Amino acid sequence: MIKEEEVLAALDKPRALYPLQQRLDPSNKNTDGLQELLLRMRAAGKVKFDIHKGKWSKA
Repeated sequence: MIKEEEVLAALDKPRALYPLQQRLDPSNKNTDGLQELLLRMRAAGKVKFDIHKGKWSKA
């Protein structure tokens, strides 16, 4: 299970979903859990998503 602290540490620069998944958990090919976590973190104001570039970054 990926934790919020790990996600924030991996977002040292803006990253797309799949490269972020590869950095956090390369053995897991399913991104559903990470997407759910990112959406919860976005609702809490911890991360933001740039729709034009398709990348996640720290808020």
